[in-house]
Amino acid sequence: MTRKEQKEARKSQIIQVTLDLFVERGYYGTKTSQISRRAGISEGLLFHYFPTKEILLEELINIGLEGMRMPMQIKAKNGLDFFYQFTAMLFLQAEKNSLIAKMFVFMGHVVLAEDIPEKLRKLASSVDTIAYCRRWVEEGQQDGSIRKGDVMSLSNMYWCSIHGIMEQYALHPEVPLPEAGWVVGMLQNEV
Repeated sequence: MTRKEQKEARKSQIIQVTLDLFVERGYYGTKTSQISRRAGISEGLLFHYFPTKEILLEELINIGLEGMRMPMQIKAKNGLDFFYQFTAMLFLQAEKNSLIAKMFVFMGHVVLAEDIPEKLRKLASSVDTIAYCRRWVEEGQQDGSIRKGDVMSLSNMYWCSIHGIMEQYALHPEVPLPEAGWVVGMLQNEV
């Protein structure tokens, strides 16, 4: 492993440990000494990678935002296909990487928690997946693949289901994720 690869691996390890601690204890409930101890490094080395805990928090938020933009990259043939593709992809990735489910818990906390610096809460809420999916619900209603009903309510129902499933998967990874079709079935037009 090259020196550059070692640095990237250490940085990734710090991020993973910090995500676990922020999910378990919250931002203010987590001390840098706990992060460094769990990562098996000195606090000095932690500060070499991330000079402050707030910078580490911002790094995690940016990673979460990258994931939240993932649906915007899907090329779907109709509204229902968009939701199916995204759900199947998300569940497959979550099974491969436990951090994905934890990131749902983390991002939900960051947006709501008053102990998070205001500028970072605003950053975390800068991608509105529910509003983004409105377009796909509308398209699905027009092509007949998605049931009739209030567009924002349907989009919200889908995202609340996804968020809840990911939260439970973070807590109980031994319980299998549902099939993507079961979740998407909530939106499907029953013609």
